[in-house]
Amino acid sequence: MAGTGVPPINIEGTADWSSLSRMMNSKGIQFSKARTAGTSVKVFTNTPADYRQLVELLESIKRPFFTYQLKEDRMDQRVIRGLPREMSVNDIKEDLVSQGIADAEVQQMTSRTTKKPLPLFLVKTKMPEKLAEIQRLAMLTVGFERKKKSSEPSQCYRCQRYGHTQRNCSLAERCVKCGEDHNSTSCSLPAPLTGQRNAKCCLCGEGHPANYKGCSKAPKKAASAPKAVPTTNRTSYAQKAKKPMSTSAPAAATATGTTAQKQHGDDRLLAMMQAIITRLDALEAKMQDKH
Repeated sequence: MAGTGVPPINIEGTADWSSLSRMMNSKGIQFSKARTAGTSVKVFTNTPADYRQLVELLESIKRPFFTYQLKEDRMDQRVIRGLPREMSVNDIKEDLVSQGIADAEVQQMTSRTTKKPLPLFLVKTKMPEKLAEIQRLAMLTVGFERKKKSSEPSQCYRCQRYGHTQRNCSLAERCVKCGEDHNSTSCSLPAPLTGQRNAKCCLCGEGHPANYKGCSKAPKKAASAPKAVPTTNRTSYAQKAKKPMSTSAPAAATATGTTAQKQHGDDRLLAMMQAIITRLDALEAKMQDKH
């Protein structure tokens, strides 16, 4: 976002950049920088107003591009719990609007594996605070939960490329099943594709759908660093007994009697410690025999 908080716009094609940039200049569209990115030009506009103006220009001349949503346009997403699976999306939206959520967008969630509808509904709104005040829909007690962010990389349902979504894409449509230039919903291939036999990926050309996670063009998850396992250095009583005890000679004393008394005390202490270690080793051996 080049420090402006405004997302870049990726304009497909580089050959006519000179004429396009002059057109942008004539419209008063300001941008901080532009750089090539493969077959496209990535433009960083200065303000949200410049961003909107450039999007409008590209749409008017039917120029393929993709971008990302402005922060001010992003909608909060909440999952509605407590409604029956058979509930009408239109009825939910009407109820939300009647309770003050005028911009509510509602859709029913489906299972990732079976694709069957779930008793869960996703609502998008810029009024999350007001949404939190609602306790009932269709006279049923409901709860709202923040939608968890997916760990999977975003993939556009329109062009099948990774890194952006269908909402902000005007690139050429490509079918997720056969790879041809048409919308996936109008494809004649059955879904799911039996054995993937007729599928063709528009990203790599192999015989699988474009949303196949094992595709060579799919982003790879970064390998997480292995967690360090703490280790403890444990020494058995027997090992301790084998270690030579420190018997460094005491410093020279002025009186011979004092030195002798200190040596005698050290010998007694050493003997006691060795006796304790011997008993502990015996106890440890006895406990191991029981197990």
